[in-house]
Amino acid sequence: MSSPLPRHPVHGLGWRLLFTGLLLALLQQYALQRRPGRLLGVRPAVDAAAVLELRYSRPVDPASLAASIQLTPDVPLSITADGATVQLGLSQPYRASGPVEVSVGGRDQRSRPLRRVRLRWDPRPLLLGLVSSSQGQRLELAWPDAGGAWQPITPWESSISNVLPLRDGRGVVYAAAVDSLSQRNWFVEVAPSTVAPGDLPTPPVTPPRPLPGPATLYSHFSSSNRGHLLLQGVSSAALEQPAHHPPFLQLFQPGQTKGLRWLGRRDQPWRQAAPLDHQPDGPATLLPGGDGLVFPDENGLVVVSLPPLSPQRHLLPGNRDLKAFCGAGQRAVVLEHQPDYTKTIELLRPGLAPEVVWGGEAAILAVACDEAAERIWLLTVDGVLGDDGQPQQDILLVEVQPGHGVVAALHLTDHGPSATPTLHYDPVSHRLLTVLEHTGEARSEALLITLTAPDQQVPPQVTSINKPMDTAHWLVRS
Repeated sequence: MSSPLPRHPVHGLGWRLLFTGLLLALLQQYALQRRPGRLLGVRPAVDAAAVLELRYSRPVDPASLAASIQLTPDVPLSITADGATVQLGLSQPYRASGPVEVSVGGRDQRSRPLRRVRLRWDPRPLLLGLVSSSQGQRLELAWPDAGGAWQPITPWESSISNVLPLRDGRGVVYAAAVDSLSQRNWFVEVAPSTVAPGDLPTPPVTPPRPLPGPATLYSHFSSSNRGHLLLQGVSSAALEQPAHHPPFLQLFQPGQTKGLRWLGRRDQPWRQAAPLDHQPDGPATLLPGGDGLVFPDENGLVVVSLPPLSPQRHLLPGNRDLKAFCGAGQRAVVLEHQPDYTKTIELLRPGLAPEVVWGGEAAILAVACDEAAERIWLLTVDGVLGDDGQPQQDILLVEVQPGHGVVAALHLTDHGPSATPTLHYDPVSHRLLTVLEHTGEARSEALLITLTAPDQQVPPQVTSINKPMDTAHWLVRS
């Protein structure tokens, strides 16, 4: 029988080292418990406008935190807390016209103090414009407080199309012509931080990088609030070998860029998600939550789920076009073409039948809606006879409300439809943005339309941006 292993008693020095280690651990834990809770991170909320999300190291006491908040200017604010996460939201009907200074302290749920922090928060989006000159086209950004200064974010290209500001504010995707038959798809990353400890810095803009995939004959983009990017297109190689290059549909997620630079590897902003089996007959659009697709087929509008959700497919029959999502995407506005060539605008809400909010013969150029779909704006054009008996186009901005129909209409005189008409709503400043042709000067003109409250009998205020551009968009700040 083998002898047992010898036991080595812990001598005095060993006991002292063990005791010292335990004592240091206890002291460290005590110090951490006594240390004021701190702010770990701050960012805009993903699914709401003008909402700032704060993440603390400990669960907070909502009442003490709310009592500690100091704002300059003193604006209406809503506060919600869930454990260590706090959301600060600008309450309606506040119209943001500049940055807000936020000072917040309070206590955690054990009545221990939270370290006070001071932040400068600007929830307003940036202006993104497609500008043309004799050198070609390029994209430029304007900051709210830059005194009208514009910053180029792309080089001059012979032609730029399909401009899409990403819904999560990471940047912009677009297509630039390679030649008369093909184009390359690009991504330019913009980091316009909405919050900073002091003055908001000028956001860095990285040089454009090509999106994964080949040059295309046609491309269409869509994005989600969660950072997903949908790329739909046809490879330019299909001109020579159409059977080998069918239309494609690819879904990308934000790439993991941290930890690559020290390895000498270039950051990859995108990584492809699982392949998609769908081949839509028309342009596909991501749901704002990133968990589904909407696309037309011969029977109507189709909504399909995306992984990791279980496969589901829903059909809204009829000749319909998706025009706009409202807010986080729980509501949508569609255009239905009737057999008698009239058109109807319908509001889609979960669990309810489509509600017709407008009908007529005018052409619908673009649609926008507020977050709750309580206000819907239509940019329409109709042919009329002018005072001189000559036919002319009448541009109207029409506001409709569910249950009330048309509540207001604004004639946009001296304007005609642009080549790519759009209408974008900013819930922070309560303004609409569009680009129309100025008939008197034969040039395109970007218009800012400042809206009034629904109960005010005051027409919207229309101002033009003193910079010719072909298209204009809002770029939310990330």
